[in-house]
Amino acid sequence: MNAWVRTTFLPFLTWFSVLAVLATVAAQAQTAPQATANPPQIAFKGTVFDFGKVEQGDQVNHLFRFTNQGGRDLRIEAVKTSCGCTAAVISSEVTTPGSEGTISATFDTSKFFGEKVKQITVHSNDPANPVVTLTMQGEIAVEVEANPAQLYLGKVRRGASATHTIELLHDASKPITITNVATDSPLISVQTEELEKQGKKGKKLLVTLKKDAPLGRVSTEINVATTSQKRPSLSIPVFGQIEGDLTVTPTQVSFGVVRKGETKENSLSIKSRAANPIRLVRTQSSTPTVLAELATVKDGQEYNLTLKVNPESVPGQIKAEVQVFTDHPTEKVLTIPVYGVLVDPRAAKK
Repeated sequence: MNAWVRTTFLPFLTWFSVLAVLATVAAQAQTAPQATANPPQIAFKGTVFDFGKVEQGDQVNHLFRFTNQGGRDLRIEAVKTSCGCTAAVISSEVTTPGSEGTISATFDTSKFFGEKVKQITVHSNDPANPVVTLTMQGEIAVEVEANPAQLYLGKVRRGASATHTIELLHDASKPITITNVATDSPLISVQTEELEKQGKKGKKLLVTLKKDAPLGRVSTEINVATTSQKRPSLSIPVFGQIEGDLTVTPTQVSFGVVRKGETKENSLSIKSRAANPIRLVRTQSSTPTVLAELATVKDGQEYNLTLKVNPESVPGQIKAEVQVFTDHPTEKVLTIPVYGVLVDPRAAKK
């Protein structure tokens, strides 16, 4: 190759190659955005549907409409609902650009009353808005209403007589009758009185906790029968706690998850409200997994109980009872439920 070729032609080829590479890069830069430009975009005409006031047992139906405002196909990947609500994509799961899709939602109000909000989450391949929350809300009226819907007796001192009121009401213009009010529990008694109030009528329930109810938790219910076709029966939960001279705070212990070899403990306070000093004699655990230690804070009046998980115990579920024995004439044993799980971290790694 002569000198003229080397000095004139080769530099020309070199620049030509550079220009070709730059042209290729420019072409790729122009086509790359086009591959990701205008992704799918979901746009709902409305995400909240207020169904107003309906009667219990009614089916609430609604169509949520959306449009794919993007430049590529929109895919509905999942539709999830809260309790009592169902939903389905009644249009195609794939919505082309510019097309409309619909999601049908149904809310069964049979087991609900009062103000309710139900949600539906829509998952799609829209990169900017992959999850959209749809809402159905409104008020569910019942033909026979209990106020309160459940009765909390609170913490009642043993031997005290506490009476609470529940109102059973229905529209006075409707031919509804409350035919029976009863409870199977020996801990409470229920008396009824006729009641008329603000265009409604029904019965007033006088619920009395009996004086001879034993110490511990009260958990029962009052059963009501009516002539209402939509609500022929209803149950009113009744719960509370009967306490004596000795109180334990908290009333139960949960250790949660405990790793084998880990030291974990919980403290409880035991106090006496008796006129005479009450002493705690000893403790007893139903399992060697739970260890109990008593300490005197104020002799005859206040004590501290420390519960520990035995680090040498075999891994597994912790379900135990710790008993505290006292010299009280009637409250001789206090029982504390204990829960938790003991795990071996080495086994978990395997």
